[in-house]
Amino acid sequence: MPEHTAITVQGGGPEKGNTSNPPRDYLLFSLFNILVLGNPCCLSFMALVYLVKSRDRKLAGDMNGALSYGNTSKQLNISAAILNVLLLIFFTILFFIYVVPLIRMLFNYQREPG
Repeated sequence: MPEHTAITVQGGGPEKGNTSNPPRDYLLFSLFNILVLGNPCCLSFMALVYLVKSRDRKLAGDMNGALSYGNTSKQLNISAAILNVLLLIFFTILFFIYVVPLIRMLFNYQREPG
């Protein structure tokens, strides 16, 4: 009868800190928010801080901590992007309600003889 060799493989799920894919840290999203969209209420900067924390945890081998900080960074980036879009819409509406009529009024005032 042939002998069998048994190899024991430890299964490590996310609960043990062993994930198959390293957690994402959303660097490009953070840079896009800071450089292109601006930085309302410092949300983009806070997301960048959590991104650095996520990378530190990943290098230290704490994948659960890296995943947590990465998710926080993602949520802050999404909040900053939504706030930027809402502010853009708000100021565009204000521009067309107040500034455009004022420019028209001044332009008509200058053209009237008198």
